[in-house]
Amino acid sequence: MLKATWECDERKVAELLEYFHDTAENKTYHSEAALSYAVQMAYYAAQKYYTTIQELDSGKGYCDLVYLPSPEYCDKPVLLIELKYERDVRTAADQIRSRNYPQKLEHYQGNLLLVSVNYDKNASNVSENYKHHTCKIEKA
Repeated sequence: MLKATWECDERKVAELLEYFHDTAENKTYHSEAALSYAVQMAYYAAQKYYTTIQELDSGKGYCDLVYLPSPEYCDKPVLLIELKYERDVRTAADQIRSRNYPQKLEHYQGNLLLVSVNYDKNASNVSENYKHHTCKIEKA
């Protein structure tokens, strides 16, 4: 999951999120909280490289998840993750920008990955995006 994220492989990240969301043992599969749990499970290996911050206050809202690199891995990019449920991935990306989430981490400028994730429970099981996850990754 980390490698796919670092490489900005949106399709692979969405595919892996699908897997982790399906295997996450939670009783509220169709919610943003369940999606957050699945994302954190997917990034479990990130604990080696990162400190995780949930609901980082930007002054204009809260970024769902931020992974800050540990001092010994300062070459790794910050992962700023915004989650959406039943919207679209562009909505999450727009929220990151409109609420200035990257500004809160300005000293990491140039080493930020803005990761937008959406879960659509009503996606058709024959569609290309089945089973429901989409991802957009931008460098900042």
